[in-house]
Amino acid sequence: MLMRVKGIKAYTVGKDGKKYRYVYHRATGKRVEAKEGTPEFFAELAALNKKAEENRPPDGSLHALIAEYKASPEWEQLKPRTKKDYERVFDYIKPLGDMPVIEIDAPFMYDLRDRAFAKHKRRFANYVVQVVRRLMSWAKPRGKVKFNAVAEVEKIRRPKGMSKANRAWTDDEREIVIAEASVEIRAMVAIAMFAALREGDACRIKKDAYNGQLIETIASKNDEHIWIPAHYRLRDILAEAARVRAEKLSRRAEKRKVVPIDPPTLCVTSHGTPWTESGLRASFFKLIRRLTKEGKVKPGLTFHGLRHTVGRLIIEAGGTARDVQILLGDRSEAMGKLYSEEHEKKKLATATVRKLERAEMRRLKVKPDHSND
Repeated sequence: MLMRVKGIKAYTVGKDGKKYRYVYHRATGKRVEAKEGTPEFFAELAALNKKAEENRPPDGSLHALIAEYKASPEWEQLKPRTKKDYERVFDYIKPLGDMPVIEIDAPFMYDLRDRAFAKHKRRFANYVVQVVRRLMSWAKPRGKVKFNAVAEVEKIRRPKGMSKANRAWTDDEREIVIAEASVEIRAMVAIAMFAALREGDACRIKKDAYNGQLIETIASKNDEHIWIPAHYRLRDILAEAARVRAEKLSRRAEKRKVVPIDPPTLCVTSHGTPWTESGLRASFFKLIRRLTKEGKVKPGLTFHGLRHTVGRLIIEAGGTARDVQILLGDRSEAMGKLYSEEHEKKKLATATVRKLERAEMRRLKVKPDHSND
């Protein structure tokens, strides 16, 4: 009969018709090598407990705060991608782990931000500010700190003249990429181009989320329900991809004399496997780099930029900020208002130049040319 021992976790594994039980020390994650229940087992366990106690971060330290945050419901509710991004910041500030949280103030944060900028540039430096600000915001109502001393720390501004990240695509760029992409990449690009899905959602969307007429899914970033009638061009591209997928599956079945497993995702790679975000980025940017080098598209095309393209096209077609919000699955109209304001500025600028043109023509007594109206 096995005793219940605190601080361990055990796994039973079947192998060669036999069952083997493996015991691990929870705090250190180390496997206990001695036979369970023996004096040697408890001696090894005691040594691991002592080691864990020695390595335990001091109460009130930054390391301890991060550990508590990562054990909280707020951490568990974060998306896997967000957790991964947060972990990058936690790894970066790990050397500061013994620092008391109460010593984290605005001057310290500005210094940390600037050091991150010097080593990893503006985007990462600003993300360090964002993550530490979130950490301190979590700590305040739990009595870990009296106030969030980094709440007002400013992020580093985008340099003047720097091109916008994830800019909208031009009409010509859209058509060129669609024409040059493989069937598999074309399907993924079309999902972003006509349904405005983020790359992670495009990779994970299931076949049963699309019935040939509409896409119904949940946005992974904010858990918003998305209901998108499929654009006619998206329907055609997905139908073509499905046909090619079925043909390849049939050839594999004939070659291997077995029926291959068809993934449940709506889109697959040329190998018939589900897309991963890293795999999609690698294939997508390989195509974009080639087209940029050939001068067929301008630099700066990104997959996420297609969401901005859809937002712009909605406004140009007469839609509203609310229309953009609903189709893109955003929780606010902020992005829609941005597209709307940009479109209004273009309209006003165009109308103003036309007024100047007409005034100049009257002065010079030039007959107006209406061919461009």
